[in-house]
Amino acid sequence: MKASGRLGRSAASRVWILMALLALSACGGGAPATDNVLNGTAVGPVTGFGSVKIGGAVFSGDNATIVDDRGRKIDNVVEGMLLTVRGTIDQGFHTGSAGTITIERVVRGPVDDNAVDLANNAILVLGQEVLVNPATVMVRSGGGEFGLGDLKTDQDNNSLRPELEVHGARDLQGFLHATFVGRGQDNVVANDNVGLQGEIQGLIGNTFRIEGQKVDYTGIKTDGKVNWPILTGLSNGLVVDVRGRLDAVGGSGTVWTDRAGDRIEVKKSSLGNPLERVLIEGYVLSGTVSSSEMSAPGGIVKVNGGGPLTGGTFGVGQRVQVKGTVVGTAGTTVQASAIHVMRPNEVLMEGAPDKGSIDPSAETMKLLGQKVAVDDLTLFRDGTGTVRKDFGLASLSDNNTVRVAGWFDGSVSTGKVVATRVDRLSLTAPDNVTAQGVVVENPIAGSFRILGYPGIVVNTGLKLNTEYFLEGHVPTDVVAFFGNLSVGTTVVKVRRGVYQGGPPRISEPDPGGALGTMEVEIVRVNN
Repeated sequence: MKASGRLGRSAASRVWILMALLALSACGGGAPATDNVLNGTAVGPVTGFGSVKIGGAVFSGDNATIVDDRGRKIDNVVEGMLLTVRGTIDQGFHTGSAGTITIERVVRGPVDDNAVDLANNAILVLGQEVLVNPATVMVRSGGGEFGLGDLKTDQDNNSLRPELEVHGARDLQGFLHATFVGRGQDNVVANDNVGLQGEIQGLIGNTFRIEGQKVDYTGIKTDGKVNWPILTGLSNGLVVDVRGRLDAVGGSGTVWTDRAGDRIEVKKSSLGNPLERVLIEGYVLSGTVSSSEMSAPGGIVKVNGGGPLTGGTFGVGQRVQVKGTVVGTAGTTVQASAIHVMRPNEVLMEGAPDKGSIDPSAETMKLLGQKVAVDDLTLFRDGTGTVRKDFGLASLSDNNTVRVAGWFDGSVSTGKVVATRVDRLSLTAPDNVTAQGVVVENPIAGSFRILGYPGIVVNTGLKLNTEYFLEGHVPTDVVAFFGNLSVGTTVVKVRRGVYQGGPPRISEPDPGGALGTMEVEIVRVNN
């Protein structure tokens, strides 16, 4: 920095020396500048515990105040849940302390009738279209995982309308991209409690809609009008959180807020005061990398570009992580110091890690012969319940059953899978495997290759023990299945296969055996 003529070189030098000494004193006698800590806000899904990990930052939260409409504590938080953490963040966005932790539930209510769409990996929950992907955490309140197929079976065979709690972020079309789906009671009935957050649309009299769900606030109590504008009341475009009762299930019901304790709270995005740090994940709604808008709990925030752009290609509809500082007094504008574009999770693998391949220091392992790399954004979850705090690669064994969801990086030699999520499913090795990825070369005689080169070759039909499916788990035959494969675009999922290394290969199990039949299915991947 060049000193002004009035100040002069020697005086400027003395000022800089004094500032440096004061900075060293404030940091505890010589701590590096990268350790300085400022107030800040982090918004994103939980990726681990120790205490709480969000977006690559670890926040101590032993004394934090938990804000939640169900009164949950930090021990009730599950990986994938969306949190807003307010406290402090260091300059490198690696560590911080949490003063308050808000659990950001978007919707809690029943699955609508005929609302499980296997082809698009989507669900309608209380009129909201929810999209899931291989990295979405889907767990039951009593423990254990579930999937869209389980929901569809319960609806089709048992006429149930399970209660789901969904966390995530909305895109420009209003689709809710889920990072967490929790299953509560098995069957919601009329007048059960529900919760929903979103933008007011189509306000007429005392009714409005949030996407596909009607809300009627006739008879709302005075104390149920939380943060309403004094002069104008509710209006289109406001983001609200509604807690009330659903008068009918199945998709035709209305949410009423006419009881004591029901409420409609007007929400507002607020990331803090000027110069406070921000770490946030959401979807790009408009603009370019130099100036854009993105989704956030309570509404929209503006992002002024700056610093490096990493990851995928920036654009509307992409999921991004932004690091930066608040500018302006409204708390809704971020001056970015870094923007990372997060890629779709088209890869899914389940199996035992290759012998001797787990290397925590290098942050890598091998699974089904494929190199897997983890980073600060990887979500780690121990589905066995053995380890919660600081669960990671060092916690795994090559005798475990491990699941990896992520994306394929073909920019390096032989490629690698960058893990968005790593789960331990069992403390013992499996007798069959699962693999999903993009087809990378033209199929030959009932075989196809996924996950780059050498990747994994999948052999079908040799033992006449393969079932073939199109999108949505629609049964088909071998000719139609292979006729629908397109190199570089089609994603195929293989289940109940037998893995062999050198080179990596998945084949059918023996007919009539305990493993049953191998399945190959064309699938769609949501961002």
